[in-house]
Amino acid sequence: MKKTWIKANATYTMVGAGHEKGLRRNFTNVVEDVSDEQLTKFGAVLADLSGDSFEKVVVNNATIIAE
Repeated sequence: MKKTWIKANATYTMVGAGHEKGLRRNFTNVVEDVSDEQLTKFGAVLADLSGDSFEKVVVNNATIIAE
């Protein structure tokens, strides 16, 4: 079996005044080898810029598996 990475997307959930249940911000074309630390640091940057609190990030990877 051969795995071929295609793409990754990151969805950040931010919580703040007016959106206490969370506001999602999507980022496409995330690099293949992004680390958890890099994702978390970017969430902190988003929090600083928006004034909201960074709650979580969900990363979706698309991979082709073929023989």
